[in-house]
Amino acid sequence: MDYGFKPRNCGSAVMGRILLIFILVGFSASSFASSCCGQSPSSFTVLSLEQSFVLTSAYTYADSVGRVYDNGDFRVWNGDKHRDVKSLSLNLSGSFLSRHQWFAAMSFLEGEYSDSSISQSSKNLSDTLLGYTFEALPEYRFSYWKPVVYLSALINVPTGKSTYETLDLGEGAGVTGHNQWGLGVGMTLKKVYFPLSLTLQMKSLRIFPETFGSVRVSGFYDNSIALLGNYSLGIQDLSINGGVTTSQTTEKEISTTAGSSGKIEKTAVLFGIQKVFTDDWSGGLNYSDETLLGDSKNTLLNRSYTLSFSRTYF
Repeated sequence: MDYGFKPRNCGSAVMGRILLIFILVGFSASSFASSCCGQSPSSFTVLSLEQSFVLTSAYTYADSVGRVYDNGDFRVWNGDKHRDVKSLSLNLSGSFLSRHQWFAAMSFLEGEYSDSSISQSSKNLSDTLLGYTFEALPEYRFSYWKPVVYLSALINVPTGKSTYETLDLGEGAGVTGHNQWGLGVGMTLKKVYFPLSLTLQMKSLRIFPETFGSVRVSGFYDNSIALLGNYSLGIQDLSINGGVTTSQTTEKEISTTAGSSGKIEKTAVLFGIQKVFTDDWSGGLNYSDETLLGDSKNTLLNRSYTLSFSRTYF
C-alpha cells in the first residue's frame, strides 16, 4: 500500500513510519483537547499501514474563559468566576483482517468551580465512545488527489454525567458527557504529501431520548468536523501540527421547560508539536483555543493544554 512516499531503503522506511506516528499522535491530541466539556470527542483514532495496536494516554487542563449566549453575546469572566476541568484520557485502537479496525475512548475528569461565595469540585467518568472502522478506499498506488477513505460506525455509551442530572457545581463543571445512548457514523480522509499530511474527519451521533429523574430529554444530534495538518520537520524526529475542529449539538426538547435547549456551536483551533522517541513510543504537547474562530452559541469557551503519549505495536 502506497501512502504518498516510496521507501527505497531502511532510512526512508523509518521516516515513513515516523510520519504515520506523527499523524496518529497529532489527531489523538485533537480528540482529547476537545472532549473535556460534556460532549463526545470531536475526532477519533484511525490507524494507518502496519499499526496493529495503539495505546494513547493524555492529560488535559482546560480553563474556561467565559460563556457565549444563544444570541452570540460573549461574557468574559474577569475574576468573578473560575471554572477548570482536568482530564486523564485513554484511547485504545487496533486493527484486524487487513482493512478493519476498532477503537475505544474514555476519560476521567475532575471539574472545579468557584466564585465570590463558593468553591466546589467533582470527579466523574466521561461518556465512552466505541467504534468500528473499515478502510473503504485504499491507496494501492500514489495519487496526487485521491485520499485514503475510512468509514466508521460509532456507539456513545452513557458512562458520563449529564447537565440534566442533579449537579452541585456551577457552570457545568461537573458535566462529563451526555449520559445518553447514541449511534452514529464517521468518515475520515487522509492524504500524505511527505513531509506533509492532511486529515479530514466528520462525525454525526444520534443521541437517543433519556429521562433523568423528573426531566425528560429528547433525542438530538452531536455533529463535528475536524481538519488537521501535520508537518515533519526532519530534525530530531519532531513535527508540528495545526488544526480546526467545529462541533454542533442540535436543539433538544426538555420536559421541564417551555421550549428547547437551544443549539450549541463552537470552534476550536489547535496547535502542537510532536516527538518520536523510538519506533514504539511518541509524545505530543498541544494547545487548543475556542475563542479564536467561529460564531459560537450557547456554550462555554475554553483554552486547553494537552500532554499525550502513545505506545504503538506493529
